[in-house]
Amino acid sequence: MPTGPPTEQEIWKISRRTIDIIQNHIGADNDIDIVITIDLYGEIYDPEEIKETIVAVDDRYYLQPSKRPEAEYQILYCRLPGWATGRRCVKVDILIPPTLHLPEILSNRIILIDDIPVMPLFDLLVMKLQGWRDHINSSRPDFRAKLPNDVFDVRALLDRAVAERIWYPKEKRRHTREFMERATRLALGFIPRHGGRAKFLTLGFQI
Repeated sequence: MPTGPPTEQEIWKISRRTIDIIQNHIGADNDIDIVITIDLYGEIYDPEEIKETIVAVDDRYYLQPSKRPEAEYQILYCRLPGWATGRRCVKVDILIPPTLHLPEILSNRIILIDDIPVMPLFDLLVMKLQGWRDHINSSRPDFRAKLPNDVFDVRALLDRAVAERIWYPKEKRRHTREFMERATRLALGFIPRHGGRAKFLTLGFQI
């Protein structure tokens, strides 16, 4: 039986299964972030209700109280196969815009990779930059430990964005001014520490 951290294949399988549950029953590193898109009718979702639905549908998922005493939410996990099934798991975050400054994404804007809907590339780059910024400003050791992966992810997304000719001025058509200005500020914070200015300029960032 498998042991150790979740494999890439397991991460993809859990992503696909979680999305299937959300679509069929709700209507719409080692963690998985599931961002709920909005539809044309602007239906409002409750992340805690979504978590409870997932747990009710598939017994591999379970909820645990947050370790933060003031938290009013529970944490969703998915068990992985293996001898230590209680330890092998993946945390699944259910995120609904505008939580964490996430942009609202219409369902018709998503793309599919291996049959898994993913966030538009520009949006994902900005969210990864924001995650990096939050972690570098944090005093929590677990957040600081994520910084090397954050930098790797941002650089990889920059390369992909350049290859796909993502264009900042074009993205302004579907995002708020606040979101686009935040994207610029995040890029300006990243460049002095980790470089990438030429690539941001290629994408049309005014920096």
